[in-house]
Formats: sequence, C-alpha cells, structure tokens
Amino acid sequence: MGRETERPALTMLNSVLYFGRKNCPYSNKIRDLLKKKSKKFYYIKSNFIGEKIDEKKIKNLTFDYIFCFRSFYILKKNLIEKCKIAPINFHPGPPEYRGIGCVNYAFYDNSKFYGCCAHIINEKIDNGKILNVRKFRLKSSDTIESCLTKTYNLMLGQAFYVINLLCKNPDNLQKLINKNKKIKWSKKIKKLKKLNNLYEIKKSASKKEILNKIRATNTKNFKPYVILHNKKFILNE
Repeated sequence: MGRETERPALTMLNSVLYFGRKNCPYSNKIRDLLKKKSKKFYYIKSNFIGEKIDEKKIKNLTFDYIFCFRSFYILKKNLIEKCKIAPINFHPGPPEYRGIGCVNYAFYDNSKFYGCCAHIINEKIDNGKILNVRKFRLKSSDTIESCLTKTYNLMLGQAFYVINLLCKNPDNLQKLINKNKKIKWSKKIKKLKKLNNLYEIKKSASKKEILNKIRATNTKNFKPYVILHNKKFILNE
C-alpha cells in the first residue's frame, strides 16, 4: 500500500472578505497582508459603533474566510453563512472580557494581565471557538492608552500568525481549535449602557474608588464624570 499523501502547502487564500477600521494603521497592515495572500479580496471599512453593513457590494458573493480586525460591525447570520470555511475575529481583550470596554473593566478590576483573542465568529458576541490567546502583564504605570497600544501590536502579530497558518494549510484551523479547546469565554458580557455607567463617579464614592475609576476611564477622547444638581461635570486634566 502506498503512503497517504499530505495536502499540499498553500501560499494563497482563495476568497476573503475583510472588515477593518477606517484610519487604523493596524487594520491597514492586515489589509495589505490579506490583499497579497488572497486570490479574491474584498475590504469594507467600519467607522463607528452601531454602523450597519452595506451588503449591496457583496450581495451575490461567497467567501472562504471572513476576517474582522478592530471592526465595529456585528455580523448577522446571513453574512456568516456566506463564509465557506470560517469567519474569524481578532478580539482586543482576553476571553475573560467579552463585549465592549474590555480594557476599561480590566483596569477597574485591577487585573494583572491583559491581551487579545482570535476566535471563530458565531451569532453571539465573543462566543465562538477560540483559536489563539496572547497576554501581557499589566504594570502599575500602564494607562488605558499604553495598554491599548500593546494590545493592538499583540493583535497584529496574532493576526499575521493565524492568517499565515491558514495560508500554509486550511487544516491548521482545526489544529488551533483543538489546541485551545479548554479555554472558555467568560459568561458575562459587557454592553454599551453598562460601560457608560462605569464612567460615572458617584458622589458617595471613596477616594480609592474615585482613583480607580479615573485610571479605568480617563483617556484623551473619553473622560469620567460626576453628576451634581442634575448637571454633568467632566474631568478635565
């Protein structure tokens, strides 16, 4: 009997749909990689939370893979079903933190580690089979912004790793799933309304709570606030 032949190594993906973020240098690097590695490549940029996908451009198309990197879009069932092999998301947080504002909650919880997670997309948010998890230690000197910079760089390396593995052999997808099958998502998921509430500092808050909330929410674009006499006062440093 002859030896069982292995599937030949690939250097290209067949058909890819990619969702990235507008004006994001990390998203652009993934775009450039996928464009080079795909025979057919389609790119849709996202701009803001809650934005709807214009599916007219891809109405009659199917894809081997869908990749999401820092995208605001939430993929619905009909779009997921257009994917023949796997829709994959690169989540800017470890499996312990699902949904929105992951980094804020990690700081608020005084977590010792943070990171990112590559996973299969299903109809639930941050719920699909996990492909890869990477983490780094949070330092007392870290801020939300320094943590996010570390996270995006880690995500970038993670995305290159996963995409290149799939280019070499699509069977690597199942190998990643098997390798990480013991890692589970948190049962809790954070939504926008709860994140907005995190930014409010109550008048009764202790000094420790106030400092903790400031560290967990104070960034260049977003600030914690307090409500006094029905007026919102925003921290301005």
